Amino acid sequence: MPSNPPIARRAKSARSLANSAKVLNAVRKNAIKVGLDELSAGSIAKLCGLSTGSIYSRFEDADEMAIALWEQVVKQPFKQRLQRGVDYIYAPNSARPSIDDEATTKADLENPDELSKLGVEFLVVAKRNNAIGEVVIPEVSAWFNEFGLNQANSEINNAAVALGLSASIGTALRAFVLGSNSEWQAIASGVRNAVTAARRATPLTHPPDLPLPGVFEIQTGNPVRDALVIAVGEVVAASGYSRATISRIVRKSGLSNGSLYNLYENKEELTDDAMQMTLAYASGVNREGNRIAESQHRADRGLGNSFALGLMPGRRQWLDFRLECLIASRNHLPTRTKFKESLISSRDVLTSSMPDIPREIVNLLSSGEQAIGLGFTALELFTDQLPRCDFYSIMTKLSEQNRLLLPNS
Repeated sequence: MPSNPPIARRAKSARSLANSAKVLNAVRKNAIKVGLDELSAGSIAKLCGLSTGSIYSRFEDADEMAIALWEQVVKQPFKQRLQRGVDYIYAPNSARPSIDDEATTKADLENPDELSKLGVEFLVVAKRNNAIGEVVIPEVSAWFNEFGLNQANSEINNAAVALGLSASIGTALRAFVLGSNSEWQAIASGVRNAVTAARRATPLTHPPDLPLPGVFEIQTGNPVRDALVIAVGEVVAASGYSRATISRIVRKSGLSNGSLYNLYENKEELTDDAMQMTLAYASGVNREGNRIAESQHRADRGLGNSFALGLMPGRRQWLDFRLECLIASRNHLPTRTKFKESLISSRDVLTSSMPDIPREIVNLLSSGEQAIGLGFTALELFTDQLPRCDFYSIMTKLSEQNRLLLPNS
């Protein structure tokens, strides 16, 4: 029996192609304004001058809009950004960057553009949104392996790739709150030099990790407040900021709506309270690590401890909660303000914990720790190589470069 001839498909008209381009551009604008979780067919229709039905004739739902945005607009430039960050810091051939490379890296890190911020938002959302995750997770995981974060690479080289990725991702995340990352080119150059020095040096024996804290426990002295903070942390980490409704939060807490409103005016106040607790706790743990490392004359002065903390399973929920609050700060001014205050406070606490170090060096260390720390917490979903990374050797060289060790060390 003869097979049926293929069905001829009518080529899209110029008008249809133009409308598709308008719709995709409107999706991009809407995502930049409100975030991936708030994409709206109605808002997109207004932006491109078409009907809502015309939008739904192209996309089944908001997730499909986001996936089209990733595939056709964000993916390629975002991959190129990550590749540039890795190339700059990893530098396996130790070649000196060209003037153009330096300028591009400076722009990438100090002034992340909106597509870069959308790229890192996709990394955060992919963990909890199955439709987006099915597309983004395997693709980004393959990128990381291609960049050199893999079993075949050495521990120091894996750490160098992870640092390049963390810097590229973290500076874009930090820009959600601060807008830009002043002097980050100098930080990247310092990390690059430390990588080169560590690669050339005799491998170091990793010392025993500093005492690490247990699971982050909420203990405010008010059991109702404790229950609400724990609940909002769980719900936001699992579903994102905008989809964490008051009903879900109070149900998770085992309390009533009235209990929440007796303490907080709205969900935003509760979320900001939880965020400040987690950021203050993380900063306190890092500073205590710096103090212990100094007292024990540890060669990295505790700079490597943040990576161990970032891999602790008991902290994962709160790290995800922090990332969700960070990307939500785009269109939630109170959250952005509180997050900014916490970053400034963390810098000031670091300054007080390193009184022997010049202020300008401490400011650079604080900015580097914040951005790399944020970026590092976003990597785990896409690779299993992080526990193999030798951050200690690189952080030791960074400590030497910045003269963080006391004379008798």
